[in-house]
Amino acid sequence: MSRYFEKEQNIPQPEYDAMWVNIEQEATKRKATLQQSQEAPMHRAKVVPASIVFSCFLLVAIPVFASVTINWDRIGGRSVTNALNNGIGQRYDLKASNAGVTMNLNGVVTDGEKMKMLISLDPGIDPTSYIGFAIEKTTVTSNSDTKEQAHGYLNYDPKSQKLLGIYETIDTLKERKKDYTLEAQNLIFYRNQDIPLKTDHQAGDTLVTGTKQYPNIYIESVRQTNNKTVVRFRVAAAPSDLGRGNPHLVMKVGDKEIDAIPTILPSDSSDLHIEQVFNMTAQDWKKANLHFCYIEEAKRIEGTWKFEFEADGKKASEAIYSKKLHSSAEFQENAGTTLDQLVVTPLDIEILVTERDSLKKGIVHYKTAQLVIGDKKINGGWNIKGDDPENYQHLYQFESPEWYKDWSDVPMKLILKDAVIEKRDTSKNWITLHKPKEEKQFAELNADGYQIDFTYYTEGKDLIVESKSGSSGFKGVNQTTMRINGKEVVPEIIAKGMVSTGVNVDRYKNIELDGKLELNPGIYKYSDPGRDIEVILKLY
Repeated sequence: MSRYFEKEQNIPQPEYDAMWVNIEQEATKRKATLQQSQEAPMHRAKVVPASIVFSCFLLVAIPVFASVTINWDRIGGRSVTNALNNGIGQRYDLKASNAGVTMNLNGVVTDGEKMKMLISLDPGIDPTSYIGFAIEKTTVTSNSDTKEQAHGYLNYDPKSQKLLGIYETIDTLKERKKDYTLEAQNLIFYRNQDIPLKTDHQAGDTLVTGTKQYPNIYIESVRQTNNKTVVRFRVAAAPSDLGRGNPHLVMKVGDKEIDAIPTILPSDSSDLHIEQVFNMTAQDWKKANLHFCYIEEAKRIEGTWKFEFEADGKKASEAIYSKKLHSSAEFQENAGTTLDQLVVTPLDIEILVTERDSLKKGIVHYKTAQLVIGDKKINGGWNIKGDDPENYQHLYQFESPEWYKDWSDVPMKLILKDAVIEKRDTSKNWITLHKPKEEKQFAELNADGYQIDFTYYTEGKDLIVESKSGSSGFKGVNQTTMRINGKEVVPEIIAKGMVSTGVNVDRYKNIELDGKLELNPGIYKYSDPGRDIEVILKLY
């Protein structure tokens, strides 16, 4: 759910959403695995959603809710059960029935920021013929009449034959007692659709799907790079769709099915603008059969399930432990950040940091973050908190393996590995280009020990610059920078998909091609194993 924001004007940055889901079980029949988001109900077993989701994969035992060990290997439910089993939060046995469906509210846990509500339900029908499930709308209203939307997931557990989920909203409880009303409206069942389309699938084609949900597709562009085929297309959709049906293309050659992660790009209309990168050569692409796949609503059970409950935030607030951290000079030099604070909440462990390095020096991103607590090692990741990009709180976040009454005596070690450096230094690394023309020309330069190769040419009045590198450890160019007669300019801001072909393509529009043109690699990334670090967390 893997975000950072660069403040320099006109420099686009990727966004990484961080989200995690916890589910609970009541009595001997409760279990859990992962499923659909209420806001984006799409099956995650076969197709890949268009947004980035960071999930925790954990193994959890629940001695209170069940007499057997429960395997939660697809979702992060351990911290919820740890909190409940240590008297933090409330357990409930509340039931509501409507339209033949019985829904249960099993428990609520808060941590000062999030309120997580544990839900299980008997759908009243055989759910095995469907690939996804969702509650259409979930709201939580407090006794002060403040209404908040809740978002969550449902999954079918074959052992208990129930749908299980957790729904999360803002924690308005804090340290008080409050009465709440949880309302869940309409249960939806989903199925996959696979529509064969005509085999001629080139740029400029408009394809009619014959479906009401997505009636036609316009193939905007098809280009081949590094034995990959990059396809951009537009799908006609209702303004309220927002990609919830996960529309995407699948290529089939005989019995072989070739899928590719879809990225929904910004669009100036209700049409969905989508990019997919297929591992296919131009020849393979021409021979393959094109299929259009999406998820549609197959069944809807209308109804409202309503629960009234009281929650007490005092226990959760008493369980929150925080302490200032000491940051060594070695850690600051390697990680480019300063350790600020350790925060242990009923739901997770957070190590708050302050980012100090700039793009010019190089921002460090660690792909692997681990926390050793006593004799246990747990995986986590980088995250942010806050609503204002100018004031985001950066942190490493982990789920607690267990709850200690006195955290001050628990030894902890932070391990950060697989560092990737992101850099932009326009004080050096410039090369002068020959006058551009339609015929491709080539240039190269060395930056931080990596050779970067450029191909540049004109398309009409535009200058196209392609960047790539064969150097091991180089992660690619994100966006070049041009200097025209001494003035720096950046290329046209074009949304880029999640999947890279290894070649970055920039388009410079309306520039003076007869002027002195100098090229800089701009934003680029590379691995730096020398930045890996382990640090004992020292409290003060």
